[in-house]
Amino acid sequence: MRRVLAILPYVPLPSDTGGTLRTLELVRALASRFELEVFAVHRTGNDAEGFKRWLGGLGVPASRLHLVDLPRVALGETLNSSRAFLRGTPLTYVRFARQGLSDALRKVLTERGPFDIIHFDHLHMAQLLPLARQLNPGAHLVIDEHNVESQVLARMAPLSAPLLRPFLNWQFQRVERLERECVSQADTVLACSDVDAQQLRALGAKHVQVVPNGVKLPDFAPREAMGDDLVFVGSMDWWPNEDAVLRLAREVWPLVSSDLSAGKLLVVGRSPPASVRALENERLVVTGSVPSVAPYLARALATAIPLRAGSGTRLKVLEAAAAGVPVVATRLAVEGLPVVEGQHVLLAESPQEFAAALRRLRQDPDLCSRLAQNARRMAESFAWDGIGAGLGELYLNAPVVRGNENKPSGSEAN
Repeated sequence: MRRVLAILPYVPLPSDTGGTLRTLELVRALASRFELEVFAVHRTGNDAEGFKRWLGGLGVPASRLHLVDLPRVALGETLNSSRAFLRGTPLTYVRFARQGLSDALRKVLTERGPFDIIHFDHLHMAQLLPLARQLNPGAHLVIDEHNVESQVLARMAPLSAPLLRPFLNWQFQRVERLERECVSQADTVLACSDVDAQQLRALGAKHVQVVPNGVKLPDFAPREAMGDDLVFVGSMDWWPNEDAVLRLAREVWPLVSSDLSAGKLLVVGRSPPASVRALENERLVVTGSVPSVAPYLARALATAIPLRAGSGTRLKVLEAAAAGVPVVATRLAVEGLPVVEGQHVLLAESPQEFAAALRRLRQDPDLCSRLAQNARRMAESFAWDGIGAGLGELYLNAPVVRGNENKPSGSEAN
């Protein structure tokens, strides 16, 4: 059986963001098919014990989970972090360039290796790829790019406050340089969509494989009847979601709230900032973290997603589709997904277009039903089980070098 090391920038429990959901499901797929070890950064708020039990249920013993504490402020690492920053490491990536993290991975690779596949989750952890290449030269090195990170910043900068734009443009240049370096060194880069794959190839990735985001279909039973609320789902500590919610509440909701008088605007997601909390009133509810978004989707007329920045594909779209909830979204919000305007979703860009689309849904139950049924069928092709099987096949057939011998398939390598 092939040995896989998954290197994660967090413990993916609680799985309350699109990123942690993807990480958790891909780890599940790897644990069910390979001899898996996990190296994970343990941050405040992570459920390490729950993750250890979850892995144990998949047959991964606690001895194969390697946790590294990485506090935000580490006085002993100040000099090392300053050097990384001066070498060009993007500001928000410096934590993951610390010597303590490299030392911990060096220990795992030396004592637990060699591995056949080393899977780096996010660009942040791919900074450790040269160390893995040095200590485990025969491994097939993979980066899972949840987003094209430089593209996120490129889209954020022009939408931000003028005083913030120089910083974001500067950060973009650093992230793009790091992204080029990392994806060009990887043996395989995973992308969420064909759109992302094309952008990653342009950045120098040699071999890109699309492993899409998915949805847990059993969690979202199609509804019997149309609801009344307007819902937005997403982690509120991600700036593109905050921007979308503010736009939805300030520019779209006032145009349609009287037409949707039986319903409320529900903002569902963890860590809402003060700007979002300030929106609350008797008809605009900000929930914060919830155990499941399914009950909120079950009572929705529609979900509105006026997203203007981001990359990857949006799990919020797949979840709404699985729940049979009509989606009104910008083109960017559904980027990379096989949706057709008027068949799976309604597209809108301006507040007026969003309002017009929502009024159509309120007045046309047949349109709601048609969109819901078509979107559900689309979502069924994104079940995590099938995506996990595809990842397993990819890793089973990835070329692995042991000594001077190239072993191109799982059957030959084992």
